[in-house]
Amino acid sequence: MNTSLYLFPIPVLQTPPAEDQILEALGQIEFLGEALGKGRYRTGSGFFQHISFAGCSPQLQLDAPEDGSWEFCHLQIHGDQQPPPLRIAPLRGRPRCAHCRASIPDWKSLLTGWQGDSSQDWHCEQCGHHSRVAELDWRGYGVGARCSVEIHQVYPGEAMPGDGLLRVLAESTGRTWQHAWAASQYG
Repeated sequence: MNTSLYLFPIPVLQTPPAEDQILEALGQIEFLGEALGKGRYRTGSGFFQHISFAGCSPQLQLDAPEDGSWEFCHLQIHGDQQPPPLRIAPLRGRPRCAHCRASIPDWKSLLTGWQGDSSQDWHCEQCGHHSRVAELDWRGYGVGARCSVEIHQVYPGEAMPGDGLLRVLAESTGRTWQHAWAASQYG
């Protein structure tokens, strides 16, 4: 399964900022490059100034493969997604209650429904707190936001957005931005 690094505004279920605000902010710092269609963009000349990669020499394919697939490092802007899908990193996304930090023992049995709509209500049996699935603590390995910037072909934990990138997005949209790693969202 392919994974991605997601950048998203919080609160995750609030009406998202306009897509053109996000594009303008990312364009100003040359984070995104040429449009590829379907809300997809090549990485721009400033991409590596705003993303830090773990390891001494990361191997990223920045050009589209000859088979026409989307399996290369590029950006995809997901505008207002209704209902907001839930994406988690394979073998890593284990949620817990954001209020009391209790683990959620039956989460795997609920995952299929949650993936289609992360705005569903959830009730913690430990503390009684009510929240939405997207608001659970996914420990950086899941995202259920209405809007996101997806950086395709990034393995969980291998890349981190720089503070400058998150600051530019925040200043442009008036919202705080966070990041998480999760399964790629194609389509």
